[in-house]
Amino acid sequence: MAIAYLNGEWMQPEDARVSVFDRGFMFGDGIYEVMAVYDGEVFTLDQHLTRLQRSLDAIRLDSPHTSEEWRTLILEAVARGEENPAYLYLQVTRGVASPRNHVYPAAASPTVLITVMHAPVLERTDIVPLKVVTKADFRWGRGDIKVVSLIANGLLKNEAIAEGYDDAILIRDGEVTESTAANVFIVSNGVIVTPPKSNFLLHGITRGHVIELAQAAGLVVEERAISESELLGADEVWVTSTGQEVWPVGQVNGQVIGNGSAGVVWQSVDDLFQGSKRISP
Repeated sequence: MAIAYLNGEWMQPEDARVSVFDRGFMFGDGIYEVMAVYDGEVFTLDQHLTRLQRSLDAIRLDSPHTSEEWRTLILEAVARGEENPAYLYLQVTRGVASPRNHVYPAAASPTVLITVMHAPVLERTDIVPLKVVTKADFRWGRGDIKVVSLIANGLLKNEAIAEGYDDAILIRDGEVTESTAANVFIVSNGVIVTPPKSNFLLHGITRGHVIELAQAAGLVVEERAISESELLGADEVWVTSTGQEVWPVGQVNGQVIGNGSAGVVWQSVDDLFQGSKRISP
């Protein structure tokens, strides 16, 4: 069953309530993580906890829990939820402050929300390559912080959908950053390429995991800039995220990538990823 934890109490998700003066609601002043749960285990939990702390540090919010306390709370949520597979959503905001003011409250009491909800099984036979469009990346310059304020990402994705695409790949100064909710990889002449970490894109947990898997398998991976023209001329394009795992792209701007189907390098990497779900901590 789905379960929610809010500031020390367990409840059904529909019963969770926060104040209208919560800074997460008023300012988008908070951070979050989304974790996949496979067979009762939280996938790449250590990496998520590390990024959680990094995001809290970046917005200058003291963590309400130690790393071990977070781990205990997350595992309890998974046990209570009894969902498999599942997505675990964790959000921390700066808490309630009234009256509304841009200045941080002197003694913030963070709001902590965790939900565990059923996740769809991503059957490999259901994989249909995405059709995406490139769009100018006009978002703020700290895409590396996993903040709850995602209005720009939502605008870009829904604009792409309204135009008949599945998603958008974002371009800044002629170079690929990421999609609206995933990191981007291409394959060119057998080499796997993904944009390097920067403040303009999220340092995805799935991204890092895929790089490690590919390198361990002897595949060549380069972290470097990808121009829009290189994206369009790639042999393969994929996106990676907790929700999409490793998903192929068949068309960009109406132009077919490769033969429009999932590529052989994608297949190799996806096989590695699916195998890692059974052994990864």
